[in-house]
Amino acid sequence: MGQILNFIDGLLRKVVTLAIGLMLSIIFIQVVLRYAFHFTFSFSEELARYLFVWTVFLCIPVVAKTGGHMAVGAITERVQGFWLKVCQIAGGLLTLLFSGILFWQGVRMVRLTQFQTSPALGIKMSYVYLAIPLGAAVLLLISLMALFEVLRGKNDAELSEGGHA
Repeated sequence: MGQILNFIDGLLRKVVTLAIGLMLSIIFIQVVLRYAFHFTFSFSEELARYLFVWTVFLCIPVVAKTGGHMAVGAITERVQGFWLKVCQIAGGLLTLLFSGILFWQGVRMVRLTQFQTSPALGIKMSYVYLAIPLGAAVLLLISLMALFEVLRGKNDAELSEGGHA
């Protein structure tokens, strides 16, 4: 399972890097065209906005895998042993709950918008909202793996370096 998550993480990193590069290029070209030639493409702002949505939701699991999301450090830095494990389990369960709700509502959004099209690009809005359940599903997998590692008894030093809340 760890190899699959590493593959997904690598793929997400490449997609996010490409999306950010494309988004920045589109915005830069749009600004240059607007101020230098008083012309803009009708789709550029909308495409940049949708790329931003995809970047945000695909970065959530990437950052979670590296333990980069905010944690309640005021508590976890002051406890050790049993209570640290309790905090990590509680954080893992809350993350699972959050990502489950995000997944469920994301699927709902995709279904609700499957017949809507975007004004400038003319693409189905469900393609834009698909980023929500996709990112949440990967976050669910990563959170489950992290919770299993805590429950298996991975030592506290390893958890504080690479774990997440």
